[in-house]
Amino acid sequence: MIYLISETSLLLNYLITIIVSIAVALLLGMPFLPEKPRRFSWTKSAVFPTAIIAMGILSFCFSINFYWLYDGKLLAIIIGVLSAVFVKYLFRYVFPDSPNAEGGNNE
Repeated sequence: MIYLISETSLLLNYLITIIVSIAVALLLGMPFLPEKPRRFSWTKSAVFPTAIIAMGILSFCFSINFYWLYDGKLLAIIIGVLSAVFVKYLFRYVFPDSPNAEGGNNE
């Protein structure tokens, strides 16, 4: 892919969106890490899936060469805020739990 901004600006935009998404998620009351044991935990947290979703959306915008203002820094901030709000309030509606995860019967 050909990016229209420098590599350092691209890396800075990723760091901005990670920091903003984690900070907003913590302000919304989400835990920083999922509950233990972490391998089998499906608890939403500030680190996972909030930062991962923010990076994915930002990389999608950069892959279609959509940077908007200030070489994508304002876009990184907006995506960080929106990803934290999405994970806090809409994540379970878009990606519901499986019946086995909630202790449902095995029909």
